[in-house]
Amino acid sequence: MGTRGRRRKLREREAQARQQQTEDAQKGYGSDEDDDDDADEVVTMGNGPFQPPVDAMGRLKMKKNDFFRMQDAEVLEQMQEEHQTRRQQTQSGVVVVGGASRKRGRHRSSGRAEPESAQDVAAATARDYLGHDYDHADLFGIYGGNAARATLSSSSSSSALQANKSEKRRRPGKDGNEGRGGAVREGAATSVDSAGSLVEAENELLEQRRRAAHGALFNHPLIGLDAVVVGALQQEGFHRMTRIQERSIPYALEGYDLLGQACTGSGKTLAFCVPLLHMAKNTIKKYPHATVGLILAPTKELCVQTHTILTTLCKNIAAVPASDGGVLYHVQLITGGTKMTEERRQLTSGVSSIVVGTPGRIHEHVVHCKGWDLSRLRLLVLDEADRMLAEGFQRDLDAVISRIPKGRQTFLFSATNSKSVRELARLSLSRLPLFISTSGSAPSAVDTSEGGTAEGNVASAKAQLPPYRLFNDPESEDEAERADTAGNEEEEERQEDEPSDRYSDDAEGKDNAIPSSLRQFGHIVPSQDRLRALYTFVKQVARRAKAMVFCSTVASATFHCQMMGSVGFHDDVMMLHGHMKHRQRVQAFQVFTDWKTGVLFCTDVAARGLDIPHVSWILQYDPPLDPTEYIHRIGRTARAGSVGNSLLFLTPEEAPFLRYLASFDIHLQKYPMPERLPRIQEKFEHVLQLDEVVAKSAVTAYRAHIGAYQSHILKETFDVHKLDLEALSKAFALTAVPHVTLPRNTEEEKRKEYVKGKLKSLNRRRLDALRHYEMNKTRPQWEEGSFIGVRRPSLN
Repeated sequence: MGTRGRRRKLREREAQARQQQTEDAQKGYGSDEDDDDDADEVVTMGNGPFQPPVDAMGRLKMKKNDFFRMQDAEVLEQMQEEHQTRRQQTQSGVVVVGGASRKRGRHRSSGRAEPESAQDVAAATARDYLGHDYDHADLFGIYGGNAARATLSSSSSSSALQANKSEKRRRPGKDGNEGRGGAVREGAATSVDSAGSLVEAENELLEQRRRAAHGALFNHPLIGLDAVVVGALQQEGFHRMTRIQERSIPYALEGYDLLGQACTGSGKTLAFCVPLLHMAKNTIKKYPHATVGLILAPTKELCVQTHTILTTLCKNIAAVPASDGGVLYHVQLITGGTKMTEERRQLTSGVSSIVVGTPGRIHEHVVHCKGWDLSRLRLLVLDEADRMLAEGFQRDLDAVISRIPKGRQTFLFSATNSKSVRELARLSLSRLPLFISTSGSAPSAVDTSEGGTAEGNVASAKAQLPPYRLFNDPESEDEAERADTAGNEEEEERQEDEPSDRYSDDAEGKDNAIPSSLRQFGHIVPSQDRLRALYTFVKQVARRAKAMVFCSTVASATFHCQMMGSVGFHDDVMMLHGHMKHRQRVQAFQVFTDWKTGVLFCTDVAARGLDIPHVSWILQYDPPLDPTEYIHRIGRTARAGSVGNSLLFLTPEEAPFLRYLASFDIHLQKYPMPERLPRIQEKFEHVLQLDEVVAKSAVTAYRAHIGAYQSHILKETFDVHKLDLEALSKAFALTAVPHVTLPRNTEEEKRKEYVKGKLKSLNRRRLDALRHYEMNKTRPQWEEGSFIGVRRPSLN
């Protein structure tokens, strides 16, 4: 179209705009005379439905972004109406097939041949590797887990269920303004109900602690714990010891170095905190400004949890008058997130009796904080010792150990410990360490001499070590009255009714790192259905239980949390990973701890040591690296005797990983996933079209997943070259496959790359030689009877 055509079009638009304005003026639009009379009538703007405002030239008056958002909103409303119509038709039993529905049906039926074959492969693999299949009623009804029972028992009626939902909407950190306004409107009745619920939750936690421990009393006279420390424990509901505590605390008080191993949720934290408080009491009385204990943990969340437990016990001890044995402890948390100068001031001012921190931050203060006195350090604790002794913390740990006294005691605790001589030799232990576990009848001494093997030798003193001591309840009346000052009448009645073996659950003493109350499930799902299977699981669990979903990468955890929040679970999901700031991580951990229901998307940063109450489900969306990580992941549930469930998602190509787990005595059962997953793939893809942030997260998570898949240690099972990239892209709601460069894996390709590199090197050397020859072939080499550049020797 030329210049005349554009001008003619412009004149036509101006004439059409003037005509429209004239018609509107004749009809009376915009006048306020009849507003009162026509208040109840429906006003129609323009030629019908609402149209975007335009100027005289026919151009939009609003921004293009606003216009596109308005169009997206119309599409979403249309999709919502279609979804509601289909739902009503399904409930009434009537199925109407229209033009658009028939077109979508043909599209789905034509593209379903390949998924059906993948489903057949998955079903066959599940029959070969997975065991018994539970019903939905067994998992989410009667046997919904201890946390689900505790949550749903108070909401049996519909009114109570609505109250529970309204309380969940007022969770901290989600909708602060609305929650504060609701609290003001509800008045004193809501505050009374919330206080009652907090008291009930605290009583339930105390009762759970009483049921979890069946060992000796903390105030047993033969153990010899300080009475003030015992009183602080009893105020928090700890009256009896667990098996690992009963076996390790007596040896710790006798001055041994300990290497403790027990299943997750068995009370390992108190196993080293109680001896620390007992031994530090006399030292702090003499030297109030000295640092007596140092506790190292691999993650910030685990440090915060240990710091909280110690702070609570120390407050109870400080509440006792000094004349009765009370002591003021100062527990310092060093994990980063605060100013370095503030942490150094606290360390040098003498308000750090016990320090809890991560190796990296402690290393910086040990090296650069000259005023921090560690000469009176009595105890070093490595929580999750197998992770602390790994290569990632080697430099920091060696620097810390080289600057603390060699005469201290050392405790190492973990669910999957290591007796490697090479690793233990780095700790510079001055005593022969004892290996204590919940299995066996006697402790064993670990030989850390240079002649030991790589696996760790058991010293010849193993046969000479006596068996574990049994601390039965005091029989005399005086001892019974002294032992039960905290009100243990119920414990005595239960002790009379129980059999002679206090540990009826694990009387055989099997060396099993997995609790017996944990049910392990597995599900084989094709790559293209992974996101829909995750949606199904979150829909089943999010509002009736508490679950954690483990992802292999930070990008994967971020994307799946954003996606689940975009499809209706924005009040029920949150994420936790290592790239979050310190305050964000601590706040997310504390908020999820307070939740009664919800889903936490996290990485392996939350896989070790965290004691989050009421977690009844663990989903390993991405497979772990090895059985050790698998055990630590599922250890976040079924803690302290409660019931828990774990679920592992695998693709048909990853099914041999089940056989690999079975070789470590880890057997899974079939998870009752619905036969037909919800058809919401189009909804996932539409979310990426509307939200640019989620779209970028999807591409980043897709590439990060392939990178994590490539770095897996089981190359035969997790082969990146066997991945169906197109099907995997659907698992991230992508309509196109992003570009990813895969490494060359075959021997022929590697040989070609080697030969190509050699030829390139030879050609480079040949060109360098030719260049050197061309530069020097015309240069004079001989002048006045000698070579140029060579000085003739003097004859003098």
